[in-house]
Amino acid sequence: MEPSKDERSSIGMFLVPALTIAFFSTMIVESITSIFLVDLATTFFGVSDSVSLAITGQLVTLASLVSVVFGILLGVLSVRFDHKKLLFFGVFCIALGALGCFLAPDFFFMQIFYPLEGVGSVAVSAMSLALIGELLVLTKRGRAMGWLLSGASIAGILSSVVIYFFFSNAQGWRPFLLWFALPIALVSLTAVFFGVPSASQRLISTGENVYLKTFKQVLLNKSSAACLIANMVRHTIVAYAMVWAVTFFRDSFGLSISSGSLFTMGNLSLFTLGSIVGGHLVNRIGRKRQIVLMLLVASPALIAAAFIPNLWISVVLHYAFFFVSSMGYPASMSLTVEQVPDSRGTMMSINAVFITLGLALGAAVGGVALVFGGWVSVLLSFAALSLIAVAIYFFFTKDPCA
Repeated sequence: MEPSKDERSSIGMFLVPALTIAFFSTMIVESITSIFLVDLATTFFGVSDSVSLAITGQLVTLASLVSVVFGILLGVLSVRFDHKKLLFFGVFCIALGALGCFLAPDFFFMQIFYPLEGVGSVAVSAMSLALIGELLVLTKRGRAMGWLLSGASIAGILSSVVIYFFFSNAQGWRPFLLWFALPIALVSLTAVFFGVPSASQRLISTGENVYLKTFKQVLLNKSSAACLIANMVRHTIVAYAMVWAVTFFRDSFGLSISSGSLFTMGNLSLFTLGSIVGGHLVNRIGRKRQIVLMLLVASPALIAAAFIPNLWISVVLHYAFFFVSSMGYPASMSLTVEQVPDSRGTMMSINAVFITLGLALGAAVGGVALVFGGWVSVLLSFAALSLIAVAIYFFFTKDPCA
């Protein structure tokens, strides 16, 4: 049983900050497989040649596979267990993963502890979004989603700055985990424990057929299934921003590493701003209408960038694309969390699986398009995927709150 409207209105002021801090913690440990990938390879293999880098990079693949499996399991666990406890478990996994990676004597132990970060991230993202749907009144959910989603991009910005100023030496990845990632995870544990309402505020469902019934509600409902597929397709765009955008500028315009880092920080800053602004617009525009509108407006910028050989114009077009599309992010998550009100935990757990698959799909699509058609093909492919997501949202989803 969900809290009544009056109970939701009385939820403490620390709920959204606590969930945002938890979301923030999901992006910290990941820095070691991006910024510190060369250093990880050198630490465990003695060299940073192509073979050792390729092997070390598979930590991300392993974490993604574990995340998908755990996301499905989480869909079951969220029926039986309180969502706050699952959220706390997720942050605990992130803390344990950070500590384990710091202490790892060899690559074998890294393969054990690094995937814990993926497990924790899935639990934190799914349960945080589900709790917002359960504990806040409808008019406050969109704004809360915006702040929550901005936490991940703020973490990316802050991690880059902290690494640049304090942990940029050759063996900086272990001190980074000990003095930054682990304390952030511990602060998140404290914030979740004290800032998120206790389990007594909701009734945990049990019964013989409740698990099967819950998955049927999520997967056999046309609108909820369409939301999952559309979110997967939409997150290929996030993969473009994470994997391909900087490489496009470095390869096409000869951008340096430092300039590429500045571009990424600008991108993350715009994503943060777009998420917050988008969260404030949800109640005015509407969930479905906002995500469709923002992706429709954003896509032409990426199409234009594919054919304009000027660096600064291309940067502006990319920033416009990322900013406008990010304003649709809170709307898409708000639309998703409202699809199956009685099974929000399972819905958002399966959604986390589809998002992970979308990121993997984006990385694969970019690689294939680059090999067969060059960068023009890459940008047009992601613009097309953006429009495909628009079509799915528009024709197959319904906003239950409209």
